[in-house]
Amino acid sequence: MTAGPELVVLVGPAGAGKSTWAAARYQPHQVHSLDGLRLVVADDENDQDATADAVALLLTIVDARLSRRLTTVVDATNGVPAERAELLAIAARHQVPAVAVVFGTSLETCLDRQRRRPGPLPGRRWGRAVPDSVVRNQHQRTMTSLNTLTAEGFARVVQV
Repeated sequence: MTAGPELVVLVGPAGAGKSTWAAARYQPHQVHSLDGLRLVVADDENDQDATADAVALLLTIVDARLSRRLTTVVDATNGVPAERAELLAIAARHQVPAVAVVFGTSLETCLDRQRRRPGPLPGRRWGRAVPDSVVRNQHQRTMTSLNTLTAEGFARVVQV
């Protein structure tokens, strides 16, 4: 998105198109998804019990990359200010600007995409499909966050 290093924080509900958007614009080694890190720590990208470990790993990766002034993309819902604050603190510590990319995908589209994703595999608790109630909550948080992102410390807010 820019010539210099930056932290790009994707903000949007499940099914908004965050991963597809990032894959089209960045190199795979620049994009770090919470789902992918759950896969690393638990052999299951959908294992919600592995989220805390995946977040810890994500923050370590972001810190290491930004210390080297490398553009880094965080692919997660990032719908809660406290989650974004940890990322913003790392960017500030390394004096790398942070950009929020907010996905304004309609709720109906997100829900439809989720309904087409697979449920849990045999013997697993979670699948790729996210329950409608969770997607609705994520969508609402995304829309609400538009009012606070600049005040939180993002250098730019991009809406897609």
